[in-house]
Amino acid sequence: MRVLYVTSGFPYPLTSGYLRHYHLANALARAGHQITLASLIGQATSPADIAEMEASVSRVITARRMRHRVGRTGRRFAELAGVVPAEDVRTLVRAIRRSESQYDVAVVSGKRTAPVLDAIDPRVPVIVDLCDATSQRLEGMAATMRGLDRRRTLLELRHVQRAERRLVGRASILLVASERDRSAMVASGVESSTLVVLPNGVDANYWQRQSDALHPGVIVMSGVMSYEPNADAARTLLRDVLPIVRASLPTTRLVLVGRDPDPELQAASRNDPGVDVTGFVDDVRPYLEQATVFAAPLRFGAGIQNKVLEAMSMALPAVTSSLAAQGLAIDGAHAPVGVADDSDSFARHLVDALRRAQENSRPDSRGRDYVVQRFSWERSGARLADLLEQAIAAR
Repeated sequence: MRVLYVTSGFPYPLTSGYLRHYHLANALARAGHQITLASLIGQATSPADIAEMEASVSRVITARRMRHRVGRTGRRFAELAGVVPAEDVRTLVRAIRRSESQYDVAVVSGKRTAPVLDAIDPRVPVIVDLCDATSQRLEGMAATMRGLDRRRTLLELRHVQRAERRLVGRASILLVASERDRSAMVASGVESSTLVVLPNGVDANYWQRQSDALHPGVIVMSGVMSYEPNADAARTLLRDVLPIVRASLPTTRLVLVGRDPDPELQAASRNDPGVDVTGFVDDVRPYLEQATVFAAPLRFGAGIQNKVLEAMSMALPAVTSSLAAQGLAIDGAHAPVGVADDSDSFARHLVDALRRAQENSRPDSRGRDYVVQRFSWERSGARLADLLEQAIAAR
């Protein structure tokens, strides 16, 4: 198959936030398909990053996001909301058209790349990877905000809803990452017969612990800290949960691993010797290996929480919110994690895990088994290839 694979951000390095598309595009390429990757790239994308993808797929088309002056109020709010300006996407549209390549099928991911549909021959079937129900995440965020932050989030929600409607209208098949997101899209009025759950995967050989014992007295959370669901969860851990845990276990340490922590988190690291905020790290695994329990008290979000899957693959016990746990459910099975939504209950789960480790420090093989059996990039890549063939045949 000749596949056009469109992403709103470059899928390398794997810390870019687009690892789903790195793995899926590579799986298709390894299966012998001709993959043209078309991506918007930012200032941080290096020639080495592009070379990495060029070594994996048949062709790479990029359009660099442009710098924009702040203009009218509407444009200012759009930029604050993180919406890619239309001319940036049109640059990618022009680059695709200039390539004059023919495709059998297209995969389009990212709500902000919806204008790319204009560059795709209407006879070519399109698979739209919604990945997660972003509109549901933004609604959850807005409910926790006030003032300008709330107005900015509601503005982004309107942009996303408009893009989702356009993508849904063009798609032969819609992909989502979890059963929870499929249910959310059906509830919003999307035809259920077009929705297919294509879960993320975990490289279980990479995310594998080296020691045979949990490190005592350490709670860890990982993730990009500038991503608001993660930042909110980290602040919840720090402000509300950790003091309750320390009332029972005073020496408990908290480690927050991930790039771009906000000033509040950085200040906590300076002021509390029992709190470590790492910022960017080259490898998250040593921090998971040196922990007792993983915490993910996410109050809003969507999709699959890969950070939880990675921790589970490292045989680290995990405590999550019910929202995060729902994203891990698949084929009627539920992840073996502690689940709590209020600070008191969440803290009790963490204290229980910390005390169990004092009595028996063996890692949690149940979590790793759950991930290995159900979340595989190879399996999801093969399923995507089948869906592409199906869309071509239906044409």
